[in-house]
This record gives sequence, structure tokens and C-alpha cells, in this order.
Amino acid sequence: MELIPALVLLFGCALISVPGHASDLPSGIEKCAITDEQCLVNGVNYVLRNYAQSGIKQLGLIPLDPLHIKKFKIARNPHSPVNIDLSFHEVDLLGLQQAVAKRVSGFKSDLGHPIELVMSVPEIVVKGPYSVDGRVLILPITGKGNAEIKLMKTKVRALIKFRRVSKGDHQTFAEVVDIKVDIDPAHVTYHLENLFNGQKDLSENMHVLINENWQDIFTELKPGIGEAFALIAKAVLDRIFGKLPLEQLFLA
Repeated sequence: MELIPALVLLFGCALISVPGHASDLPSGIEKCAITDEQCLVNGVNYVLRNYAQSGIKQLGLIPLDPLHIKKFKIARNPHSPVNIDLSFHEVDLLGLQQAVAKRVSGFKSDLGHPIELVMSVPEIVVKGPYSVDGRVLILPITGKGNAEIKLMKTKVRALIKFRRVSKGDHQTFAEVVDIKVDIDPAHVTYHLENLFNGQKDLSENMHVLINENWQDIFTELKPGIGEAFALIAKAVLDRIFGKLPLEQLFLA
């Protein structure tokens, strides 16, 4: 249910990876004018295809496929029919190398407008340890073990607000002040090992419930998932934009 968080990192990689000094970056990455949206889209897709697995050290871009996430959590919402504490730790997110950027817009030299990133991802898989406790629809759920969650044909839309920060002579950095992420998968499947301490009948019934009602469950969890993604993405973006000034990232 929470696998989606990694997608946001994806968007982080996108913005980060496009430009830089040709002499400092791996060959094939084009340095763009900050307002050249098609160049930015092309650069994002080039980096995803060629560097999602290795990362780019010069840009502070970590490997994204698999993307290792130490932990993330969705807390209970007592007003929701999906009222659970759901947490993951030391999980891997796979599939970002196949993501495709559709739009990167809003970049201006003054960073005065939100940046919009729209991407599609054929399949995202989150694998690793989870724990869950609470109620799904009208039934209790509890479990702790390994999870495999798949999001199919997922559209990701992120809105990122930056502010300019001047440091030293002729150096301007971008600082993230707000991120909002919307995730829209065409389908989600959940497999959670060791539900109800391994009681087979209860586990099978719960898997039928959550997979047949995946859309209702995802809708209820969506706000928490978006917040988790935003926190992860901010950490990634701050690392990159805090390292390299805009003057180095973009053509004047």
C-alpha cells in the first residue's frame, strides 16, 4: 500500500539529473537552458535509462533502481475505513529505470513558480520487511514479515516549490520549500507474508479483501503515501541542489 513512495524519488532524480558541466558529467547528458522544457524532459529520460542503476556521483544522485529506502510509515487515520499503522524498513523499490518523463515545466530563473514533473512508470515493485496493525474496512489486520507490492501503469505528478539562496559571489542555490505528490496507479496488488502470525485461512481471506478492494484501499492511503514520498524526495533534492549552484546546473 505504501510502495508508491519511491516514485517520488524518481521525480527527484529527474530534476537533478538533467544538467551540469559537460566536463564534469558523464557523456551524453546535455546541459539545458532553465526554461527549455523539452531539453529537460530529454535529459531526465536519458539519465533514467543510463544512470538509474549506477547513480551519478558528480551530481549526488544515488542509484534509483533498485532504490533502497531505510524506512517510511503511514500512521492511523481514525476517520478512515482503512485505519492502520503501516511501516516499512530496509525495503527496495524496483522499476524506476523504466519510468518516462512526460513533462517538466515551470522552471524560471527566479524560481518563482512551482515546478511540475509528470512521469509514467510501467511497473513499480516494493519488496522488503513490513509491519501492519489496525483495521481494513471492517476487519482487523495484523502482521509482520516480508511484503511485495506492485503498482502497475502508474502516473506520478509532483509540484515542487523552490526558493533562491545566494551564497558567495555569483552563486545561487535552490532550496526546496514545499513538495506535493499525486500518484495514480492503474492497478495495485499486495502480498504480505505472515499476516495473523501465519494463520493461513485468515491471511488468504485478507489478501482476497485487499486485492479485490485495492482501489478503495489505495484511495484512503493516498494522502499518507504522498506525504511519505514528499519527505523522501525533499531529502534527495536538497542533497543535489545544495551541492551544485544553478549557474553550474543550467545554461545562462
